[in-house]
Amino acid sequence: MSNPSKSHYLESKVLTASQPQLQVMLLDGALRFGRQAEKRWSDGAAFLEVDALLARMGDIVDELTHGVAQAETEFSLQLEEQYAFIYREIAACRINEDAEKLSTCLRLLDYHRETWKLACERVEAEPRTAKPMLPHMNTQTLQSSQGFSFEA
Repeated sequence: MSNPSKSHYLESKVLTASQPQLQVMLLDGALRFGRQAEKRWSDGAAFLEVDALLARMGDIVDELTHGVAQAETEFSLQLEEQYAFIYREIAACRINEDAEKLSTCLRLLDYHRETWKLACERVEAEPRTAKPMLPHMNTQTLQSSQGFSFEA
């Protein structure tokens, strides 16, 4: 898929996603950058290259933290604390060049991703409560002897 096509596809996917689906997408991104960093680290890449990936991972976790902070429910506050903890661990990983902290962050993010994935499945499984849309025109007028034409 070319870059413009991929960009339009991603934009469409984001704009039509439910809140749980957006969470999964963000977590997928954080995990992708974290796993790339972990692989490059184990391959002996320069830490500067690893650090750039960790920075992107941290940016996504920061976005997750701010996203749940807007809702002031008990659940969102707990989630905010968990994401903030992961963010601090990523920062400590970057400062101390600690691969073990990265592994911990990846496990925690993977757990959150699986939880949000279950939430998506549950939302999709719920029956739709929306009523079907009624036609915009009066059907009684169509049955009259005057007829109806699409020609202008």
